[in-house]
Amino acid sequence: MGASLSNLTENGSTNGRPGLGDIPENCVACVFMYLNPPEICNLARLNRAFRGAASSDAVWESKLPSNYHHLLDLLPPQNYDGLSKKDIFAFLARSVPFDDGNKACRFL
Repeated sequence: MGASLSNLTENGSTNGRPGLGDIPENCVACVFMYLNPPEICNLARLNRAFRGAASSDAVWESKLPSNYHHLLDLLPPQNYDGLSKKDIFAFLARSVPFDDGNKACRFL
């Protein structure tokens, strides 16, 4: 009576109807720009189109603060050169210890 989860998440459902996997990746990326990072990561597990959209630089650049280039300038370039916007977001969201490890701060 109900649709199976695989029919909702992958291409080529057995009943001939389109599934979530049939949505173009760029459309999914546009929706992801309105979600928060944990929601994006959870949805990325559904199918290839969602996973691809969740890796899009456009999605993660929309989550970064407008001054993120200035934040990166405070760090040695080897810490962030060649990273995707998703990886830069993860890097800036990590806690940075200081004061001999007694304190920590986050950029995001």
